[in-house]
Amino acid sequence: MKKIFFIFILSLIVNCTSTLPYQQVTDLAKVSNTISEVQKELLPDRRDAIFEVNVRQKKDKYMLLGQTDKLSLKKALINKLQEKNIPFIDSIRLLPLEKYKNQTGVTRLSTANLRAQPKHAAELVTQTLMGMPLQILDTKNGFYRVKTPEGYYAWIDSAGIDIMDKTAYNNWIEQDKIITTSLFGSIYSQADNTSLPVSDFVINDIFGILSEEKGYAHIQYPDGRTGYISDKDYILLNEFIGTTRHYTTGYDVVNYARHYLGIPYLWGGTSSKGLDCSGFSKTVYAQMGYLLPRDASQQAQIGKTIEITDDYSQLLPGDLLFFGRIVNGKKKITHVAIHIDKGRIIHATGEVKIESLNPVDKDYNPARKRSLLLAKRIIGHYPQTFTDYYLKK
Repeated sequence: MKKIFFIFILSLIVNCTSTLPYQQVTDLAKVSNTISEVQKELLPDRRDAIFEVNVRQKKDKYMLLGQTDKLSLKKALINKLQEKNIPFIDSIRLLPLEKYKNQTGVTRLSTANLRAQPKHAAELVTQTLMGMPLQILDTKNGFYRVKTPEGYYAWIDSAGIDIMDKTAYNNWIEQDKIITTSLFGSIYSQADNTSLPVSDFVINDIFGILSEEKGYAHIQYPDGRTGYISDKDYILLNEFIGTTRHYTTGYDVVNYARHYLGIPYLWGGTSSKGLDCSGFSKTVYAQMGYLLPRDASQQAQIGKTIEITDDYSQLLPGDLLFFGRIVNGKKKITHVAIHIDKGRIIHATGEVKIESLNPVDKDYNPARKRSLLLAKRIIGHYPQTFTDYYLKK
């Protein structure tokens, strides 16, 4: 997918710079360079943490402004400046803010959009689903900056989450739950599909369960709302846990992936309402009980590397294939697909579709074949479990 996120901000805000003594200008440059050094050494992938730091001149000292959620990054910067004998004032905020340390956000919509900046017009970078817990870090303009279970940072509209204190969150975690298994559908106000809807749902949404009756489950939302869902649209979460990762095969991955055929591509989408390439692989594997990283380049770093031969004979159904280009001798991953068999793939590009890397097939895509860089096997080679975040620790 994209190489974007919480761009490292390096700004020099200086009043009347031309009138500053030469030593002050030099020290200002040293602070700037030191910030860059810390980022380069300790945070080579800027998606792995928040480190947004700038410097402002204040008389004969330099004020460090911004925020980070990694104390180690802040300490490293301070230590380097002290070693260089540069006077500074530390005004870097450490996230999460104190008021959010004992609170958790839980997604309360079937699909909630997360954006690169705290505004509705900002780029959609990912989505979260009903019941997913989010670490709250900061707030601005009616949005919360959050960290998802797989470690992705973004901003969510306050309407998308329910804020819980420790007691409320523990009560939610301890509640018996269901996971939805149909691509999409409705939650009804009564145990009757002609009654008014409470909301929609998408596959992999999580709800609390109150009871089962007459072909329906009486369920509870994270925010306390209740409704009814048909028994054909869900499975008990404990049953899901017992039948996914332990017994999943690559053929299961492919069979589930086929259900998404024709669903439109959506940049930042990770739900059955719309998917980008890594959102597709992430969503399909969630049905298998795996919590994959968000972006294609991050997914390429997990699992077991599989040799790619001309006949694709070493690949198994369900393996992830990664595409891109070589830049300065390094692989730059920009796309991911799920392998079906013999070089045939299913992926989100325009819409979810099946294509082939084999020239003998009618749906051969030569551009994809030329850009194939890497193959990874996830099943049996990646420990992170999708359901861990919905269960009592």
